[in-house]
Amino acid sequence: MTPETLAPAAPLNLKTILGLKLKRFREARRFTLRELGERTGLSTSYLAEIEAGKKYPKLDKILQMAEGLGCPYEELVSTKLDAEFDTLHAFLTSPAIHNFPFDLFGLRTGELMKLITRSPHEVSALLRTLHDIASQYNIGATHFLRAALRSYQELTGNYYAPLEDAADRFRRELAGQAGGVATIGRLRAWVLAHGVQDIDERLLGERPALRAFRSLRLVDPPRLLLNPRLSAFQQAFVLAREAGYQLLELKARSQTTPPDREDSFEQVLNDFKASYFAGAVLLPRDRIAADLGAFFRLPTWQPAALTALLDRYGVTPETLMYRFSQLTGQEFGLHPHFLKFSLESGRVRLLKQLNLSTLRIPSGIDADEHYCRRWLSTHLLMERAAAKARRPRRVPKLLVRAQHSTFVDRPDEAFFCLGMALAEPLRPELDISLTIGFRADEVFARTVRFAQDRAIRQTVLNGTCEHCPLPADACGDRAAAPVLYQQQLARAELMRELEALSAPRLSATSARRR
Repeated sequence: MTPETLAPAAPLNLKTILGLKLKRFREARRFTLRELGERTGLSTSYLAEIEAGKKYPKLDKILQMAEGLGCPYEELVSTKLDAEFDTLHAFLTSPAIHNFPFDLFGLRTGELMKLITRSPHEVSALLRTLHDIASQYNIGATHFLRAALRSYQELTGNYYAPLEDAADRFRRELAGQAGGVATIGRLRAWVLAHGVQDIDERLLGERPALRAFRSLRLVDPPRLLLNPRLSAFQQAFVLAREAGYQLLELKARSQTTPPDREDSFEQVLNDFKASYFAGAVLLPRDRIAADLGAFFRLPTWQPAALTALLDRYGVTPETLMYRFSQLTGQEFGLHPHFLKFSLESGRVRLLKQLNLSTLRIPSGIDADEHYCRRWLSTHLLMERAAAKARRPRRVPKLLVRAQHSTFVDRPDEAFFCLGMALAEPLRPELDISLTIGFRADEVFARTVRFAQDRAIRQTVLNGTCEHCPLPADACGDRAAAPVLYQQQLARAELMRELEALSAPRLSATSARRR
């Protein structure tokens, strides 16, 4: 067996770690690259590329370097770094970084690795700072991967023509004619003919610990388990999603819905692609765009027209609203955002967000703050909670509302939202709200006629109660005191006092100089 066959095909993190170790050993011995080249018989440029993390040499070259440096081969190829680089090592070997496509965000991986190998101490300090911030706010690898996906969606407008086209072709294949319907029976038959031996609709319901999953795919033998509490549409979505994995040849994937773990960006991106494909199969682009255009042209706000779309397509509110976020930019030139909130045991949580509007929509970072109750998303949850308190047995299954909004500190930044609130299908004790919002610009005014309806609620809002400048008598929805806003005011007053004290001294100093 030759050294070439023994040499590993090194991923980027191994290249970077070897580059760091080679540079540290060389500098510890006070060798220049030229001197190390003379000792090893390797060119200066080749050694420089190894130190920059661009190349991983074959076994015989590593042996030459170890001999030239006078260090054990095992120590040079070990992936373990000194304790001072623990944070950097964790970053390089993290599942979140493995196969991360930095190029999607305009960042060349080589440049990133070059920065790490050139200034490892500085990069370690930066990563340690970010790690401390992540720990403070309980941000893990999953948050990082989902944030990366969200950034990718926002960069691309959350519309993917290749996925739309693939869904159109698949739907025609199933229906046998253009514009046909992808029925659940045909979906089931296709999945069973393409890699799944059995579809079980009983087992998940019998295991309490697994009842929160909509589906589970077993690998050996290949079986698909469906939660028996799923509606017909939810079953169809899971089946269409499974077809997406097969048709799009997506290898890295979650085996459960929702995912029980997310190990790489490739997996998160593939899961997103499969879900996008499923939504496009069940809500055809041309049909839903035509219905949405007719809805926008209504002269007045009619909630029943929105719920009629749910009945027409037999979909869940979340699927419909999220599909709007995918198509309204491409088809109508609007700038949407999508929000999903939950309310459980009095706590409001942000579960999902997508921002193509560039508005200051709520984020999930301020976990200890209270989201403004005037956002349509949170207002709907409060309205549903109040209805439960009054008449628990007569709570509407679905609340549908529209709202005009402006920000307290930016009255010219207006936006419009459509929202729904309901009980989570698999967790009835959990209420959720789903909102799609649009920047109220000229394109929106021309496109959405019913937005001019004066009966639609108008409100002024803020991000969180703690940051809100509205006085107590101006907001009956406040959930917490404006403590952070008051701190800002106190800080501003302190700075004014310091400037006032400094100004006379500066004037006196100038007078003495004259």
